Amino acid sequence: MPTNRRWWPWISLLVVYVVWGSTYLAIAVVVKEQPPLAAASLRFFSAGLVMAAAAAFVDRRHPRPTARQLADYALIGVLLLSVGNAFVMWSEKRIPSGIAALIVATVPLWLTLFDGLRAGGQSWTVRAWAGTLIGLVGVGLVARPEGGVSAGHWLAIVALQVATLSWTAGSLYAQSLPKKLPLFTASAVEMLAGSAVLFLESRLFGEDLGAFALASSRSWLALLYLAVFGSLVGFTAFAYCLNELPASTVGTYAYVNPVVAVALGHAFLGEALSPGLLAGAALILLAVLLTTARRSASPRRPVAAPALTEESAG
Repeated sequence: MPTNRRWWPWISLLVVYVVWGSTYLAIAVVVKEQPPLAAASLRFFSAGLVMAAAAAFVDRRHPRPTARQLADYALIGVLLLSVGNAFVMWSEKRIPSGIAALIVATVPLWLTLFDGLRAGGQSWTVRAWAGTLIGLVGVGLVARPEGGVSAGHWLAIVALQVATLSWTAGSLYAQSLPKKLPLFTASAVEMLAGSAVLFLESRLFGEDLGAFALASSRSWLALLYLAVFGSLVGFTAFAYCLNELPASTVGTYAYVNPVVAVALGHAFLGEALSPGLLAGAALILLAVLLTTARRSASPRRPVAAPALTEESAG
């Protein structure tokens, strides 16, 4: 790689660190004024259209997706976005963004644990079980409210656990597919399918779409940030990193994103950094490190799923 391009992979990784970590802050701003599910639908619909246009150019030499592939990737989009991301958006109306980010940070832990259940997955180890137990203790500390319990706190915690499990199921299902679609095509299908189901969910739950007309420019800018930076720039940077850096290096975003989210939530939203939150955060990051470090020697790269991640599921 030429000298002037040597730093591009590392700059891209820094973008993933900051952008995907900052999506939790942006979500918190959006859901204060906009209906969460409808806003998520709009976000992924617009990003999906851009991704489809990119796929028409970048993936044009690949065969067209079969009906089965479209169905498979649509299901992945529903699991990742219509359940995983939807519950994160919904939960951030009720709990601080930093708590949401830390609970979502347990996704790599669940990926490691449930990977052992599928054919060809990596077998369970003492380290995996230890990491899982430590992570659960950390989640307990993070989820435990300091002082009074806000309305819907525990329901939001349960919703986030469902979100992490749905994201885990979608990620493992994506890894198990025998015939994978090209990166941009897969992302377009997932985003558009997720957007369609999110809109149906919004109507089912009776969200007030009139709130869009009353939303401030700050809220719209936050939604634009989620669509452009969280779903497009962050995704592209992540995909580029996977092609240029070891998977174990790229995977460090799982440790950094929640730290960025907690720091931004404290700095811009005034979210408290209680001793319990900090202790829980340390245990969750230790658990993720324990359960994923054993994969560093594996040549297999993680699936490049859109958003996550944004937010992982953010």
